[in-house]
Amino acid sequence: MCRLSGCLFALGVILADPVSAQGEKLRNVEQNALPDGGSSDEIIVKALSLPRDKLPVNVRWAPVDNTQINIAYERADTFLGCAFAKASRDWLRKAVEGPPDFASTRYAQGMVIQTHWGCYPPPGDRPAWNPAEMGGSFLHRGILLERTLRQFAPDASLDAAQTFDPKVRARFRKVETEHNRYRQNPEMSGYIVAACLVQTQPVLATRLVRSQQGSDLERGLEQAVLVNSTECLEGVKKLSIEPTTLRLYLVDAFYRWVLAARNVSTLIPEQGV
Repeated sequence: MCRLSGCLFALGVILADPVSAQGEKLRNVEQNALPDGGSSDEIIVKALSLPRDKLPVNVRWAPVDNTQINIAYERADTFLGCAFAKASRDWLRKAVEGPPDFASTRYAQGMVIQTHWGCYPPPGDRPAWNPAEMGGSFLHRGILLERTLRQFAPDASLDAAQTFDPKVRARFRKVETEHNRYRQNPEMSGYIVAACLVQTQPVLATRLVRSQQGSDLERGLEQAVLVNSTECLEGVKKLSIEPTTLRLYLVDAFYRWVLAARNVSTLIPEQGV
């Protein structure tokens, strides 16, 4: 893991260059048989059965209780879906667009929850009343980003012409260096890798954001993104991945690349629009 200052610098240098990225693909000719952005969903799901010793990156799924993770995601998504529909656009914008891990961002995320507690679990599950303490959930933040895309930009998509456009790339680097100044490791390191993965595999990332959490397609897409983006992994050959956590990182990075591609600071319109 890198120190925070080093991570912010890395955000500028890890983003793939179109020439080096293409060279990496040519050097890894075995990847020609791997699913890519043009492959059907069926082929991408079958990526899960590819022999690991034939892959440029050996992707394994972390030995965790996926049932519990899926239940936690589904509960949070249901409750946040209700709160999202009722929340003030100002609070939503501060929660979604604010710098991650900054006090005011955490407070705004907590306010979205606290002011719509009727959407949430029974009182026995109620966390502390302090919105700042409520607003630190990585899971909740990721779901709010997904909800924002679903509600206000359902057609959002990315392709390599956008993510490798010099102006978009420069804009992304400049904005994200400032935006992520409060992130700490390991979240900062995870975001840097996700930003590179979305840049190099924007079509697959678009399909991942639209896939169902916990599905085989989600896993196939994640594996396809990783094995086709070795330039983002700095020589790592073996990875143990928890699919929902990786999804949340990729959703976050996808959202920020969409902002850069559209040259806007938010996807959330004013109240009533």
